[in-house]
Amino acid sequence: MTLFIWIIILGFLQSATQLSINFLGLFAIFAGLKKGPLWGLFIGIFIGSFAEILSSQAPGLNLMLYSGVGLAAGIIKQKIYYREGVAMEFLFSFFGMLFFYLAYFAFTKTTQAGVLFTIIFSSIISPLFFKLIDTNTASIA
Repeated sequence: MTLFIWIIILGFLQSATQLSINFLGLFAIFAGLKKGPLWGLFIGIFIGSFAEILSSQAPGLNLMLYSGVGLAAGIIKQKIYYREGVAMEFLFSFFGMLFFYLAYFAFTKTTQAGVLFTIIFSSIISPLFFKLIDTNTASIA
């Protein structure tokens, strides 16, 4: 239940502020890293469905992007030697956000203004963001 409350809060924060941070994308990556590929997919589907409501993008695009990035983070974590730490969280966030926006471009043929800044800034704050979320969702199995 706590995860879904976080998703709703972050969705409204992302849509209401002018910050260049993809909170929902980071949360999907967090779910894949910390809970595994199935949780990454499940949380990504929920995030994508919620983002569909808040967005005017093509139907299904957000659902596909967020669930894909959550699933990919979980699968890649299992396939490589993953060591907990700030550097790994930064790298997963950077490449996850890069994958997200490259897929967005591939499907829509449009770019968003300041996308490189969004990728870099989201990646820089990701270790702090993951720590904040992890301490608040520690009771979830």
